[in-house]
Amino acid sequence: MRFLRLVLSDLHLGTGIRRGELNTMEDFYHDDRFAELLEYYDRRAGDTAELEIILNGDIFDLLKVKVDGVWPVEVTPEIAAQKLRACLDGHPRFVRALRDLLSKPRRKITYLPGNHDLDMWLEAPQQLFRSYVAPDKEDRVQFITSSDTYYLPEGIQIRHGHQFEKIHSVDYDRMTRQRPDGKVILNLPWGSLWILEVMNPAKAERNYVDRILPLNRFLLGALLFDTGFALRFLYRTIRYFLKHRVFALRAWTERIRKLPQLVREEIFALRSYDDEAVQALRRTRGIHTLIVGHSHGPRFRNIDGNKLLVNTGTWMRMVNLDIRYLGQDSGLTYALVEYGDTGRPTTSLMRWHGKRAAAEMIPYAD
Repeated sequence: MRFLRLVLSDLHLGTGIRRGELNTMEDFYHDDRFAELLEYYDRRAGDTAELEIILNGDIFDLLKVKVDGVWPVEVTPEIAAQKLRACLDGHPRFVRALRDLLSKPRRKITYLPGNHDLDMWLEAPQQLFRSYVAPDKEDRVQFITSSDTYYLPEGIQIRHGHQFEKIHSVDYDRMTRQRPDGKVILNLPWGSLWILEVMNPAKAERNYVDRILPLNRFLLGALLFDTGFALRFLYRTIRYFLKHRVFALRAWTERIRKLPQLVREEIFALRSYDDEAVQALRRTRGIHTLIVGHSHGPRFRNIDGNKLLVNTGTWMRMVNLDIRYLGQDSGLTYALVEYGDTGRPTTSLMRWHGKRAAAEMIPYAD
């Protein structure tokens, strides 16, 4: 074995947990399992093979981190670093696992920001991340920020996947804007702002709301069994959409005229996320494998007989209401790219089991 690559996405680390206290914004409880995963592949790579950990977006859920008691909608480099520090300090075992890995030769990390950790596009949180996981070895960590894509020379393309959804897509040539006071802030897509102003308050009420797929089916059921919450959620979403996507724009009269198209493209997309990923794979020449995340649904599909679509899924505890995957929690999934002596890569979708623990601590129960 000459080279190993692990691709993980959508871990959604928050600010951590305290014994006996509920943190509704924390969704990552697998620090020890993550460390065990890295230790296993470090041993497997040994002294002769290279090992690259590709963190493919939404590793930290920086949208859920409050600063001075609020979820900031204007993110300066200082605020981004402050949010990231809270996550790093809240997950010391996770940090130590990455640092221990990078202390070995022939090990490196590649980070692609997703829509929940778009703050990592800024240099301040990048430098903070390096100072935690790669002190004195900063060259071992690289960030992909010129686009949403990490190109591997062997015909593999890695994308977080937020660009496939219009509400979360960004313009990589205009990632920041300047406030009237001269401060530079991150140019968040309206999907991120919706999470900050609508989804986060809803999660504070029902901490499972963003862990159920698909959301529209959950809301249909909630209209019957949790009517007040469902109506509040729908009202806030509609109000937000009209305020920020219609009337806030200078040419709002033109937007009203195009409102049906806007709703169709941004709220009720004609094609599913999986369909968009398949079309992207088909359109891209010279690529035989596309690895994505974002949707939290693990996939391993052969497309047109000669191309491979892999979705690495999530480490969040999801509940699926789609009849095809009813009740499914897919476990701790990731992609493994192996390079043998011939140099041709083999990509697999994996589920981490690790060692069977005799017991686990329950940090909070009510």
